[in-house]
Amino acid sequence: MTVMLVNKLIVHGDPAEFEAISGSLTEYMCRQPGYLRFQLLRSLRQPQAYVEIAEWESAEQHRAAVTSPGFRERVQPLAAVASVEPDLYAVVREGHAAAAPA
Repeated sequence: MTVMLVNKLIVHGDPAEFEAISGSLTEYMCRQPGYLRFQLLRSLRQPQAYVEIAEWESAEQHRAAVTSPGFRERVQPLAAVASVEPDLYAVVREGHAAAAPA
């Protein structure tokens, strides 16, 4: 069963520095077994607020990736520029736009 990582991040430092650190993490994570896709969203009302959404094949594969030495090296600088609130979620329901009538 796929799982979704939803991570709320509040940037306390320079947004460009945060985005560079986040980019390094994403680069590493996209090479990990079980990684499927990723989005980084920035709030239009609160520009210091970001949401990261990543889809993984399983919670176990995500856990293996975030406990690896390579991840720990890349995530450490994040604490200097942002606070994070990560959690894993299971998809309950999805929706798509209805097809236009022919």
